[in-house]
Amino acid sequence: MFLPVALLTSALLLQEPAPTQTAPSAPATAQTAAPQAEPANLPTVTITAAPVQPTQTCRTEAVTGSRFGRRVCRNNVQSEEDRINSREMLRRLQGARFPDG
Repeated sequence: MFLPVALLTSALLLQEPAPTQTAPSAPATAQTAAPQAEPANLPTVTITAAPVQPTQTCRTEAVTGSRFGRRVCRNNVQSEEDRINSREMLRRLQGARFPDG
């Protein structure tokens, strides 16, 4: 969940044009009809997200029809995709039991 948000945020930050700083204007004189508002001279802060390195996790899964397990290694992105796909399939199967109406 955090990875898509971080990628979207960093993409938006990269697309924004950098604010340009202008030289301070001359001080307002008594002859000026309307005083000019000077822009705040704040430092520009650029935030960049560190690239997320996928971590690999290995575990032993049970194999149907065998007492020996199989070692399966996946990175965290693949595990999250499998989890989402499994939940979606279960939701569709449970919803398929009851007809509409």
